[in-house]
Amino acid sequence: MEKSSAVKLFLHTFFGNSADPRFTFIEQISRLTTLERKGILFHEGDPGSEFFFLASGRIKLFRSTPDGKEAVIRFIEPGEYFAEILLQLKGRYPVSAIAIEPCELLAIDAHKILSHLEQHPDAAMYFIGALSQRIKYLLGMVEQLTLADIRQRFLNYLQLLRDKSPTATIELPAAKGEIALLLGTTPETFSRLLKKLSTEDVIEVNGRTITLLHTPPAENTP
Repeated sequence: MEKSSAVKLFLHTFFGNSADPRFTFIEQISRLTTLERKGILFHEGDPGSEFFFLASGRIKLFRSTPDGKEAVIRFIEPGEYFAEILLQLKGRYPVSAIAIEPCELLAIDAHKILSHLEQHPDAAMYFIGALSQRIKYLLGMVEQLTLADIRQRFLNYLQLLRDKSPTATIELPAAKGEIALLLGTTPETFSRLLKKLSTEDVIEVNGRTITLLHTPPAENTP
């Protein structure tokens, strides 16, 4: 992908117009970068001055727990930006980012975009809207992890993916083991849950492709 195409995608995603007059500005303060599968974009605690817009591929954001385990924060899909927290923190990434498939990204100068937002309230409103959706998603994940059992957490997650899909067939954004980490369970427990839901004709599983057949009421998973 050429850089100009990535900039236009960014403008279309956030301002609804790939020919937005901010094109030259965004092009000047950004760079196009690529990552191979399993490539690390940044580590938790690394200093940085850029946030990122994902043009293609998928990124996993995660943190390391004190006992050395991995806690998945979320999966980034094409058309999303991340690490914008740098606009408010003192230049250090609060999570780690790794490519789970080959990626193309725009790396955007956080300080220059912040200055632009301060001077152009109309542009700031677009970012506030995107951040509001991000906060809503994270609050929902916190609620699921603290209140719901693994069965209901997974069904809720499927519904979240279903809302972005034109059909009842959903492609999981990562391997099943990664999804298990996101949902706060073990791969073994997650595998048993998939088999149980398949047996109940709730879902049909074909690799990472899941078809929702119907959504039953929540119940505890043994």
